[in-house]
Order: sequence, then structure tokens, then C-alpha cells
Amino acid sequence: MRELGNSSNFIRKSNNKGFTKFCFIVPEGDVTEIRYFEGLKNNSEYLHLNKLIKLSVIENEQDEFGQSHLKRKIENFEESVKEGKIDYDKDVDTVVFVFDRDPQNFKENQYDTYVEKCCEKGYILCISNPTFELFLLMHDNQIFTLDRKMMLENRKQSSKRFLELQVEKFFHHNKRNLNFDIYKSKIKTAIKNEKEFCEDLIGLKNQLGSNVGKFIDTLMNDEIN
Repeated sequence: MRELGNSSNFIRKSNNKGFTKFCFIVPEGDVTEIRYFEGLKNNSEYLHLNKLIKLSVIENEQDEFGQSHLKRKIENFEESVKEGKIDYDKDVDTVVFVFDRDPQNFKENQYDTYVEKCCEKGYILCISNPTFELFLLMHDNQIFTLDRKMMLENRKQSSKRFLELQVEKFFHHNKRNLNFDIYKSKIKTAIKNEKEFCEDLIGLKNQLGSNVGKFIDTLMNDEIN
């Protein structure tokens, strides 16, 4: 793994409020989530994110493409830290793994195991059930016109799944061509709309929802620790 654009090459500065710390975002996918969180990082001033927290988006190296299971992501991240590829200080920094609940990622018992493992290691786990596309749809109030059962089941319709098709309909881009400018003025809408769905990490094992917006809200309110 590596930091996208060497984004953590900041000097750790201190002031009367404390030390600058890094928040490492480790997404499941190789495109959509990376584009979203890189957009979040690049618009931190516009979004009034905590100035003492520097976002750093982690991407797969070429030989890691397709390794999307959470177990492998954790192993790869920790190995990259050991090798000095990522400057992570466990006493200061935060690590956030962004994953889909999609049943192909986690069996029922595996979900509980990884939630517990992340808590033990002090990692934050951001889950969208069933997929990250649900959180994208929360940026528009049109989401409340969609059938919740269809969203949760997220069945294939022709070659694409239901949520992916709705993202294309709402925002006019496909999942591999996300334009963050479409979303940046709507993030507070997403945070608000997310509250109408499940945000609880345990509940997200089976319920429609996400806690990505809840995490972003902590960055805006300087609550991350």
C-alpha cells in the first residue's frame, strides 16, 4: 500500500491546540471511494474540516489490485507501516477502513469478528450496507423516493446493480468516474439524510444504512480522537 500523492508529507507541527495528526483512509475499492475521499481531502478548507487533522488516502500498489477483503487490507496496511511506506503513529494518528457490507465481503460471523478486531486495534470502520453507492445517493433527497427493500437487496438489473444505476440517474456519472465537485456542496445533506437510515455499526450488519457521514461529521466538528 502507499499514500496517494504522498499526501502525508507534512511536518508534524504543534501549537496551543495540540499536534497535527494524520487520518489514514483505507478504502475497499480502487476507484470510487478513493476519488471521494481524495476530493474530501482536497476541499478540506471549503468543508471546514479540522485543521489539525491531515487526511491521507491509501491506495493499493499494482501487485495489490483486487485485494479487497478487509483482512487483507488490514494486513497490507500494517505491513506497509512496518516497511516504512506509511508514516503511521498509533499513539497520535487515526486509521479508517471504508468497506461495503455486501454479503460477498462478510459472512455473518466474520462481520462481528472484524468489528471487534478493528475496535481492539483502535481502527475506525466505516460500513455502507449494502455498498458505498448508498452513501452517495444520500447526497440527494431523491433517495427517499426509492424503495428501501430494493436498495438493501441491490439486485442486478441487466449488467449493473440497482444502486449503481440510481447513482448514474441522480448524478450522471458511473462508479468509475466520480466527480467530487458534484458532491462537495451536498455533504451536509448526506450527513442529515444518513440519520434516516441505520448508522450503528452493529446494526449495519443487517440493516440498510451507512456510518460514513457520521465519520465525516466528526471531522467537521473536531471530534475525532
